[in-house]
Amino acid sequence: MKATPDEQIQLLELSILDVEIARTRASLSNLSSGLAFAENRSQQRELAGKLIESRNALDSVELELSRADSDLKLVEQRIDKDKLRINQTSSPKDAQGIQSELETLAKRKSDLEDLELSIMERKEQCEAEFKIVSLEKATVDGELADLESANELQILKIRSGLDLATSKRAQESSRINSELLELYEKKNVRGVAVGRLVNRECGACRMTVGATALAEISALPKDVVATCPDCQAFLIR
Repeated sequence: MKATPDEQIQLLELSILDVEIARTRASLSNLSSGLAFAENRSQQRELAGKLIESRNALDSVELELSRADSDLKLVEQRIDKDKLRINQTSSPKDAQGIQSELETLAKRKSDLEDLELSIMERKEQCEAEFKIVSLEKATVDGELADLESANELQILKIRSGLDLATSKRAQESSRINSELLELYEKKNVRGVAVGRLVNRECGACRMTVGATALAEISALPKDVVATCPDCQAFLIR
């Protein structure tokens, strides 16, 4: 394939631009995938689960405390009624029965008060745990939001650069001979299409060109595009 030295340089510049575009697209794909935040999101989900468990535990102990408090109030109301009854009765037998019931109620009240204190201690523990998990989740939520915001800005910046590079590529390719460009595009689909020959190394595949092949390449006229014997990329001498 024939091409002037200037056209060959244009091919090299187009190839460098295509490599840049490919890298930019790969970077954009990686940023858009959200894989960088996989650990943060996993931590967020884990804390969300813990927060639900902690809230449920707190709700459960609050319900238990409410029931104990309700039972205690019922006992206290019964005690007040029995005290009123014992003051109003004139029957020694009735008074004795009421007194016995008051003693039983007093024991029940004491047990309920102890139970209530125990539940209140567990409630304090549950509240402390809920507060800790809430703060941890809020911290993770905030960190993730900051990371996602910064990531979105980076994506916008990269997309802007990609648009510029794509526009520049269209301009560069429009200046290249159509037949030469068609052959370049076919090579570009398979990999890096053009590489500069530096000493004996192909700039496209980084393979060392053998002595015989190098001699054949060196013997080619300047307006004939050389090809790498290993990767078939155009070699710019």
